[in-house]
Amino acid sequence: MGRSVRSELFQADEVCIVHAIQRCVRKAFLAGRDDRTGIDYSFRREWIRRRMEALASVFGIDVLTYAIMSNHLHVILRNRPDVVATWSDQEVALRWLKVFPGRRLDEQLAEPTDSDIARLVADAERISILRRRLSDISWFMRALSEPIARL
Repeated sequence: MGRSVRSELFQADEVCIVHAIQRCVRKAFLAGRDDRTGIDYSFRREWIRRRMEALASVFGIDVLTYAIMSNHLHVILRNRPDVVATWSDQEVALRWLKVFPGRRLDEQLAEPTDSDIARLVADAERISILRRRLSDISWFMRALSEPIARL
């Protein structure tokens, strides 16, 4: 039997604590020393820690604890839809654009322009969607995992 989908386990507007796991596939190494190839990927631990810290400063998600293993990652997360609900539309747009700025060459969190923010704020329906996503654990894990997968 497969695992349950997060959206079936709790409501998106409820504060909850979740244990999330991100695994590597095809014998890939996330961190540590790969005995097969002899390559040391320990440097990725710090990169992953910094990425989690940066994302936690933008999302309405608290990283309670984590463990970076050789081929997988454990994270205990608390979503905070109650906090995100208090953010202004401008703050929602600013935070979203820091993580998902559109096509840029740089993977770092960047400051969006005023015109980018104004364009998003003008679309109330989009802001509502982004507000939900900024407290969504699946979106947090996506923002964490995608750049790691490109390493």
